[in-house]
Amino acid sequence: MRTVPRLLTLPAVLPAALVLTLGLTACSSTTSQSAAGRAPAPAGTTTASVSVQNCGRTVTLPHPAERVVSGWVTSTELLLQLGDSDELVGQYNTSSGTPSAQYADAFAKVPVLSTEGLTREQLAAAHPDLVWADGEYAFDGNTLPTIDQLADQGTQVLVLSGFCGDDATGAKVSDVFTDLAAIGTLLGRQTATDELAEQLHTRLDAVSQRIAGDPAVPVMFLANYDGTLYTYDGVYTDIAELAGGSNVYAGQLPKGQYYSEVSREDVIARDPSTIVLLTGGDGDTVGAKDSLSQLLPGVSAVRDGKVVTMPESDSTNLRAVDGVEELSEALHP
Repeated sequence: MRTVPRLLTLPAVLPAALVLTLGLTACSSTTSQSAAGRAPAPAGTTTASVSVQNCGRTVTLPHPAERVVSGWVTSTELLLQLGDSDELVGQYNTSSGTPSAQYADAFAKVPVLSTEGLTREQLAAAHPDLVWADGEYAFDGNTLPTIDQLADQGTQVLVLSGFCGDDATGAKVSDVFTDLAAIGTLLGRQTATDELAEQLHTRLDAVSQRIAGDPAVPVMFLANYDGTLYTYDGVYTDIAELAGGSNVYAGQLPKGQYYSEVSREDVIARDPSTIVLLTGGDGDTVGAKDSLSQLLPGVSAVRDGKVVTMPESDSTNLRAVDGVEELSEALHP
């Protein structure tokens, strides 16, 4: 049985899934500590105080981050792409997805603090000076100290820019560029992140040029959790549009939600010609497609073999660009 990923474990949907074991003692100081044996900073990197704007807050470090905790699989991949294995002292939420093959070996060497969310003790034990979090939901003063409390203790929190306030309805593929600029500044690696951003722009431009003039293909994003169907808006709508498609549920979900349960009857009535089936961290795309076929045997997309699988993780950081490329190939081969 597949576990429900973080997309469906925000408090508004499944509050019980976010219940964590809380520590009985106060969080110990997370004052920044230098990474043992850290190599000299590469040429062109920053060594002075660094500061960025993130989710309406100013994130300031007295020097580039030396001990980083990553809160999302795709964030860990991006940091590894920048060569930051020395600074990565821990990761959490690792059950949210499977790392890409190119990062698998390096990913396995990063300490796993928790396969789900963090406890106070796990966070304190890592002694990070920077946490790159997947959202703000856990920094509530109960599950974890607040962001302001952590800042007072020497740990700054950077949140994925598409998840500020845990509202991802406006998330875009282009958020990767905002996050690259921020993480580049906080790590003192602006040259590396600028180069990576340029590569991503080039890839997205190539997709745009390849599909120019092709009509948009209507698609329906679905995820199947034990027979309950969910559909998505937000960044998935943006991915579809950049890939030469259009999300049939765009703008139709309840206000403030980028995902919503949808009835089997509604899907059948809409009879999508193409379905993008979002899959979880187990990577079982064959099983996922078989299960959907059993639920929706008469729907055109299922009957005609036009069910495209996409990992849910292909919606943040570098993976969002991967998602655009892969979906564009499926919609416009």
